[in-house]
Amino acid sequence: MSDRCDEALANLYLYLDSELDRVSSDRIRAHLADCPPCDGVFRFEHRLKIVVRERLREEVPPHVIAKIRAALETAHETEI
Repeated sequence: MSDRCDEALANLYLYLDSELDRVSSDRIRAHLADCPPCDGVFRFEHRLKIVVRERLREEVPPHVIAKIRAALETAHETEI
């Protein structure tokens, strides 16, 4: 493993979440294009993130949304 691999893997989640500056993102993207092992880790983590997001997503029942809206409206009215 090279220093570039260490940097790419250390910043992988920041890269996946688009939280890196452009220069850092470009450097990691270039490394992933040239390094199949790191690209494999990236692809796995990317897929895992998608699966977790899809499986853990819960729909909020409409009656709960209505109660929250009513509570927010009441709170807003008392502030005015």
